[in-house]
Amino acid sequence: MTQPPFLEVPATDSVLLSFDGRVLEVFGYADAARYHVWEEPRIQFRTGRLRRLTITTKHGRSHSLLYDAHRLPDLQVFAERLESTGRPDPEH
Repeated sequence: MTQPPFLEVPATDSVLLSFDGRVLEVFGYADAARYHVWEEPRIQFRTGRLRRLTITTKHGRSHSLLYDAHRLPDLQVFAERLESTGRPDPEH
């Protein structure tokens, strides 16, 4: 049995994204949010003066938050790895 990937990346000094192979979690501000793999969470980025990332699921649930410009490359890698590893196994 292989160990699921554990990924963590800060979006700002006070917001952290974490993925343990089954659940994407957003920590920061005043609360936390959880997105399970079966919801197929995806991250999209808006650049420019007001930088935002938006997490959306196949059911239309969404969460939008600010990110620091210098963190964008790491956030993009995180989003790509989430998308490639976060797909549910069709046999389970």
